[in-house]
Parts: sequence; structure tokens; C-alpha cells
Amino acid sequence: MKAFLRFLDCEKKQIGHLVILGDLFDFFFGFKNFFSKEEPSTFTDYLPVFIKLQSLYQEGIRIKYFEGNHDFFLRSFFSDQFGMEVDVYPKESEERLGGKRVFIAHGDLSNPKQWTYRTFRKILKNPLTYRLIHLAGPQLSRRVAKRLSDMSYQKYHDDFQHAPPPAFKAFAHRKFLEGFEIVILGHSHYPEEVEEWVDGRKCLYYNVGDWMVHQSFLRFTPPDHFELTRYEEG
Repeated sequence: MKAFLRFLDCEKKQIGHLVILGDLFDFFFGFKNFFSKEEPSTFTDYLPVFIKLQSLYQEGIRIKYFEGNHDFFLRSFFSDQFGMEVDVYPKESEERLGGKRVFIAHGDLSNPKQWTYRTFRKILKNPLTYRLIHLAGPQLSRRVAKRLSDMSYQKYHDDFQHAPPPAFKAFAHRKFLEGFEIVILGHSHYPEEVEEWVDGRKCLYYNVGDWMVHQSFLRFTPPDHFELTRYEEG
């Protein structure tokens, strides 16, 4: 977290937009009493990041947040708790960058063969479940989420895998066939950059990787330059 905050400080003078592709925390639900005085220890470890995002917003940096599989019910969280107008995307978004048609998403729905996960996601991300989480409260919900997160990581993220999962590249190819020229995803935990020519069009797929291991991020510099790189302190 400290390295991430230093990274934001280093970059803030040249950032116009900050786009977060989800799973910034192990569990993040937009409780209305997220930092309640009654439960002061539940999420106070997240507070430095939110304060930093608030300061960036106050300096005129626009923030977009794509919900991942660890982020829930963020629609009004930033405005209610911190007075920030953050663009929240529950799924994906289509953008225009450098005149290119761009698809952006967290990426957890990239693999169509993961039927079990997709079913579980539909159950988890719906209004009824959100109401139950609200009733359970921050402390219990976070404990349950931690257990589920550990199980998910053991199943889908192999520490000994030294290459990016192929499903993400295949998903990007399908999007290129739909007419997108750039696809930007996260979720895989592996930074990746792939160039592909489709029907005479140069198409680019980027996966921003993760912060825990690679400290990787994607920089877009107008009018049309993309750079997948890593933050190295000093």
C-alpha cells in the first residue's frame, strides 16, 4: 500500500485520468457506514488509499473505477463517504482513445468455460445478496469474504505458472473481431502486451497485471501512445 501511495504521488502531476480496474482491496463493499464509529477497526486499514484518491480528485484528476470480483455496490460510495464524483462501472465500458475503439473491463468474465464462477458471480452480484451483506455488516462480511478469497486464489491463481493465462488473449481476439482495436483488462495478475493484426487493423491487447507482485500499470499518453510498465521506487 505504501508503494502504491508513493506511486500516485509521483504520477499525479501528469495524470488527467486515473482508471482502476478493480480488486484494489481483498474485499470492498460500499457500506453506507463504511467507516462507522461503532466498528472503527473494520476498514480503517483502507483509509489511506481513499484519502489519497480524494486528494487526487480535489486536484482535478478524474477517476474511473471498474468493479472486479472483490468490489461490490460502489455506485454511490465515493460521493456519499468522500464527496468524490467517481465514474463506477459494474462491468465493462467502451471508450475512444487516440481515435481507437477501446474495450475496458476488469476481466473476470473473460473465460467462457468458467461456468461455476460465472454462476457464483451472478448470485453474489445481485440486489438480494447486497441486502444480505448489508444486514450481516462489515465485520462478518469481511471475514466471510476473506475465506472465499483464499479459496478462489488457490483455485484460479497458480503461483508456479510462469505465463499469462491464455483465456484473456483469446477474449481480446474475440473483441477484435467485433471491431474493437484495443482491449484493456486486469484480473489475471500477469502484465501482458499483445499485438495482433485483424482484417488489416493493428489491434492491441493489454493486461495491467497486478500491484502486489509486479507493481505494473498501463500509461496512455495522448494522442495514441500506450506503455505497459512497472513502478520502480527510486
